Amino acid sequence: MNKYHIPNLGKACEVIELIAGSPGGIPLKKIAVELEIPRTTALRITQTLLDAGFLAQNEEGSFTLGTALVKLGVQALDNLDIRNFARPVLRALAEDTGESCHLAMLNGDKALLIEVADSPHPVRIASRPGTRVDLHCSSTGKVFLAFQIPEPAKFIENLELLKHTDNTDSTPAAVLASIEQTRKQGYAIDEEEYVKGVRCIAAPVTDAFGKTIAAVGITASTSTFTKPKIRTMADKILKAANLISASMGASH
Repeated sequence: MNKYHIPNLGKACEVIELIAGSPGGIPLKKIAVELEIPRTTALRITQTLLDAGFLAQNEEGSFTLGTALVKLGVQALDNLDIRNFARPVLRALAEDTGESCHLAMLNGDKALLIEVADSPHPVRIASRPGTRVDLHCSSTGKVFLAFQIPEPAKFIENLELLKHTDNTDSTPAAVLASIEQTRKQGYAIDEEEYVKGVRCIAAPVTDAFGKTIAAVGITASTSTFTKPKIRTMADKILKAANLISASMGASH
């Protein structure tokens, strides 16, 4: 055990975790039994946490989480820098797939790339951080339309649905159909809709409240990212998105 470990402080942390996983609260006796500690120790710990506002008691006397923890949780979420958590995941994904990977966030009516991990190969296809791309025909943009924007049908009424390639969905009906497909499969595909010869795939990143806050994507040439690879790439992008989401407090 770490020589700097404080046993009672460690037990206090265990008490908080136990109560957090007990909907409706948990009585003192059960806390002592579950954590295998004397009842008097459980009493001292819970009373200390109660005084600090980290715990509360309901009408039955069972302990629940206190409002002080809510405040700390919100502050912790505000201090999270998604790029720091995403960076190693993007690098690992780029190494695993051999393709360029990126993280994007919704920025007005565009998707903004905020982090990029280049392909390990000399020939690569990737935009740089700071690039803004159209929502209706980019994989990350489709993620935001499907999972973040509340009323996409109304939202796209004000979008200029530019036709970048022959594959670009440039009518509201086609874009809405693509959004529905993205929702069903849980990830978005750009089938040479933004740039000819380039295929992209993206998945949503969520926070502790289940809200989509970003999208992680893979950009590649259709010669290396072929159609038969879509299922495998989808599994990889979903796993990467879940890893980043977990760092942001999400549970899957």
